Formats: sequence, structure tokens, C-alpha cells
Amino acid sequence: MDKHELALYYEIFKNEEYKIILDKIKDSKIIFDVWSHIWFFSLYCFKNTPELKIHCFEASKANFKKNKIILKDYNEKVIINNLFVDFEDSERTIYINTEKNMQTSYYNNQFLCKSDKKEIVKSINLMKYIREQNLDYKDSIDIVKIDIEWYEFELLNNIEETFFNSIKTIIFEYHLLFPDFQLKYDSLLKKLKKHYKKITIKKSKYNNKVGLIVCEN
Repeated sequence: MDKHELALYYEIFKNEEYKIILDKIKDSKIIFDVWSHIWFFSLYCFKNTPELKIHCFEASKANFKKNKIILKDYNEKVIINNLFVDFEDSERTIYINTEKNMQTSYYNNQFLCKSDKKEIVKSINLMKYIREQNLDYKDSIDIVKIDIEWYEFELLNNIEETFFNSIKTIIFEYHLLFPDFQLKYDSLLKKLKKHYKKITIKKSKYNNKVGLIVCEN
């Protein structure tokens, strides 16, 4: 691991960024890890609940290749998809952050991922995938964790609303660093409040325009 991957490891396993849903993880049977980056969230879940089925999604080929090492002991418990999770089947261009691979993104900007290196990837309609896995019934999936480097609003604002009926808990990052993102944020919260009884917003201690949102039934 390089220094940035070690920092991410520390964030998840030492600072326990996802402790906010630890009780949910311990009670889970099926979890979706979107995007997986280099699979630390999945490992954190297995550490706390060994008997899990996790569906992992990672668009970057470089990150995807690392799964054979990091998740080698969980092959029978993980379905690994080298796909960009989306609200439609298509192709997307992502920008590869060669210094911080976890910040490879659909967006290309100075703050997140200023990069000239592009990769064309296959995207998949997440709701279609859920149907194909026969998981499109009420509360069939315990947790969906989403960390798509700013694409969270696009995915969740545009995916068909039946998606939310299948998911007990959603946890995702939000970023409000541009004015139009605030509009997307407001629109998404309005939608989520129709489907979830409890919504928790946890601001980052480093930047109050960045944080986590947890939606629970």
C-alpha cells in the first residue's frame, strides 16, 4: 500500500469512519459496496460480521485488480463487479487520479481529481442489477454504502424510486463545494425523507461542506 492507501486504511479501521452504522453491519446479511476503491469498507464489514454476502463495484481497472489480494480469503462471500454504478446502462469516462487512486472520479477538477488520464468504463443500472440478483423486494438489502467521488447526487437523484424500497440503510458521502451541488443535495434530501424514517448528517471535522449521510428505516 502507498501512503494514501494507508491513510484510508487508518480512517476506516482506526478512526472507524463507519462506526455510525456498526450496529447495522453486525445485523446484516447482504451489503452493497459502491464504489469499493480497494475494498477496505468490505474488509471492515467482514471483520465485524464474517457471515456476509457483499456485492462490490469498482470502475477503475487499477483498483479492481487489487481485489485478488485484499479479498482473497472471501472469494465465496463476495461478488465483485468491475463496473461504474449508475442509473442507466451506458459507458462513462472516468479520470484516473494516479497519486490518490481512491479519488479517481467521473469529475475532473482541481479539488478532487485534476487528471489528464482517462478511462472509458461500462456503467450499469443499479436497480436493474438488483432485479437480476432477485433482490428487488422490500428491505432485501441491509446496507448500501456509496462513495462515488461526487457522483452520489447524480445516482440517487436519477435512479428509479423503487430502489429505495429494497434498501434498509444507505450511507453515502456528500460534497457541497459548488453552488449547483447544493440544489442536488436539497432535492435528494427531499426524496430520501419520503422513504426513510431517520436521516443522520455527519459533517467532516476537516470541512463542513463534506460529510456522510445515513438513511435508516
